[in-house]
Amino acid sequence: MTPTPQEHATQEEISTAPVFDGERIVISGMSGLYPDSHSVSDLSDILYNKINPVSEKGLRYKFSHPEVVQHSGSVPGLNYFDAQFFKVHYRLANCMDPMARKILEQSYQAIYDAGINPDDLSGKKVGVYIGTCFSEAEKACFYEAASRSGFGIAGCSKTMFANRISYWLNAKGPSMSIDEACCSSTAALEQAYLAMSRGDCEAAIVGGAYLCLHPQSSVHYGRIMNLCQDGKTKSFDENANGCAKSEAINVLFLQKAKDALRIYANVLHAKSEFTCILPGETGPRYGFYRDVDMSVDFMKKFYEEARVPAEAIEYVEALGCAVKEADKVELQAIEKVFCNEREDPLLIGSVMSNIGYNEAASGITAITKVLLGYHTGKIAANLHCDNPRQDVVAIREGRMRVVTEHQSFKRTYVAVNGMSVTGVNSHVLLHGHCKPKDPSRYKSSIAHLVTISARHEQAVTYMLDNLKANPIDPEQLRLLHNIHSNNISGHLGRGFVILDTNEEQKTVCLSEKSEYFDNARRPLWFVYSGMGSQWAGMGTQLMRIPIFAAAIERCRKALEPKGIDIVDIITSTDEKTFDNILHSFVGIAAIQIGLTDILRELGLKPDGII
Repeated sequence: MTPTPQEHATQEEISTAPVFDGERIVISGMSGLYPDSHSVSDLSDILYNKINPVSEKGLRYKFSHPEVVQHSGSVPGLNYFDAQFFKVHYRLANCMDPMARKILEQSYQAIYDAGINPDDLSGKKVGVYIGTCFSEAEKACFYEAASRSGFGIAGCSKTMFANRISYWLNAKGPSMSIDEACCSSTAALEQAYLAMSRGDCEAAIVGGAYLCLHPQSSVHYGRIMNLCQDGKTKSFDENANGCAKSEAINVLFLQKAKDALRIYANVLHAKSEFTCILPGETGPRYGFYRDVDMSVDFMKKFYEEARVPAEAIEYVEALGCAVKEADKVELQAIEKVFCNEREDPLLIGSVMSNIGYNEAASGITAITKVLLGYHTGKIAANLHCDNPRQDVVAIREGRMRVVTEHQSFKRTYVAVNGMSVTGVNSHVLLHGHCKPKDPSRYKSSIAHLVTISARHEQAVTYMLDNLKANPIDPEQLRLLHNIHSNNISGHLGRGFVILDTNEEQKTVCLSEKSEYFDNARRPLWFVYSGMGSQWAGMGTQLMRIPIFAAAIERCRKALEPKGIDIVDIITSTDEKTFDNILHSFVGIAAIQIGLTDILRELGLKPDGII
C-alpha cells in the first residue's frame, strides 16, 4: 500500500489504545495481489465499493465439467517478473512457480510500505515465513520433459519460496515455508511472532500464496466441501451454498514498535494447532467441519494465554466459508466464547464474502481487511448476506451482528479466526494503533523536496504523478525520505519533485525531473581554489550552519594567539578587508575547511584533491 496518512483518530480511540511498548510486535507494512487488484489500495476500493471480483472472466482455464465451478477471482500480472532485480537466473525464472515469483515482488512492496529501504536489511536478523499449500504449477515447471533443465527443483521447492527472499535481501534470520492448508499464512505469522518474541529475529516477512491454475483442484475441493456455482460466497447467510475460489499473494512486514516508522496494528497473540477431523461414514471427514466444544476450548485457552478477556473483542473476522454446517459450528463457538458478558453486540464478518476463498493466503487476506479497517476507521461490509442465519441464538437475540454495511468501530481488539480443511484451527489477536493527526504540527513556509528512485523512469514518473495528485502529507514524505536516503540496488530511474500547497490548499508542483541513472560511480575530486575567490562577507550565511560554525571556531582558537580574528575576516562587509593579503589566505583556507566538514558530514569523500 502506498504510504498514506491515517484517518483521524477520535479521543475515545486514543484513550483505549494500549500503553506504548517499544518491544511490542507490530505490523508496519503490507502488500498484496488480490482478484482484480494490483495492490492493497485496489483491494480497499473493492471492499469499500462493495464489488465482487469473482467472475467467469477470472477463470484461467476452459473446462466443462459439472463439478468444476465456472467462476474465479484471479490476480493480475502473473506473466511479469523482473528476474534481474531479484537476482534470479533467466532460465530459473522460466522454471519458477509463479507464486514464488510474485511473493518476491510483494515482499519488496511490503518492506517499501513500511518505509524501509530493502538494502538496509542486508546482514540483519530478518526472518522470512511463507505460508503455502500445494502448487498447481509443478506439472509444467517440474514434471514435463520440456522443463527438465535442472532448475525445476529450485523453481518449485516450497522451501525456496522463503529462502529466495532471504537470499535476495541477504537476510540472516530464520527462513521457512509452512504448510497448514488454509491456516498456512496465519501459522506463518504465529512462527514469526514467536521468533521475534524470543529474539531470533528483529523483523519478519510473513506471506501467503495461492493460485488457481487448473480445474482439477475445484473437483477435489468440491468433494470435501461446497463450492458455490454462482461466484457469490454467502457467509453467515440462510442461503449459503459454499464458497467461491479465488487467488491471493500477500505479505506483511513485522517489526518491534521501537523500530517501526509506521504502525498498522499491534500483534498481541497468534496461535494455531490441530484440533480435530470429524469421522465420516467412509473415513475422516475433511473440510471445515468442527466439533464446537473443541473449537471453544482452543479459543478459551488462547485468551488465557493472551491475558485479554474475550468480551473485550469488538470484532471477529471469521472464516465464514459459507458451508452451512461449518458456518453454524464456527458461529456457535464464537457465541460461547465472546457473547456471554457483553454490553455491545459482537460484530462479525468474513472477507471471503467479498473476494472468495484464498486457500493458504486466506489468513493474511483476513488480517489485511482488518488493517484497512484500522486505517480507515470502518470495517468493510460483508457481501451477499441478505438474510443472516437465525439458527444461532446470539444472532437471533442481537448479541452478535453480521456487518452488512460499512461499520465504524473503536479500533481496539479484533480477532481473526481461521480453520483449515485438514483440521487445524488458528487465531490471531490484534489491536489498532491510533494517534491524532495534527496537520498544524508540520506547517512550513518551505516547499517540500521529494527524491524518488525506481527500476525505470516510467515508474518514477508514475510515483511523482501520484504525489502531485494528492494533498501533501509530511508523514508520507518522511517514509519516502527514509526509503530513498540511500541507493536501492537495481534502481535505474531517478527523479525529484518540489511540492507546495497553494491558497486553495491544493498541491502544486514547482519543479520536477526524472531520468535514467546507470549507477556508475564517477570519481569525486575536491578542487580548492586559490587567490581571487575571496569576497566581503563570504562566510556570513555559512555561519548559520552548525557544522561550518564549529569548523570556524576551531580555526579561531588556532589563529587567535597570532592576533588574527578569522570570524571578523569572513563575515565583515568591509570591501577593504582583503586588501591585506594575509586575510585573503586565512579567509579562503577557513572557508574551505568549513565546506569540507559539511561535505564529509553528507557522506562525500573525495577520490582526489587539487
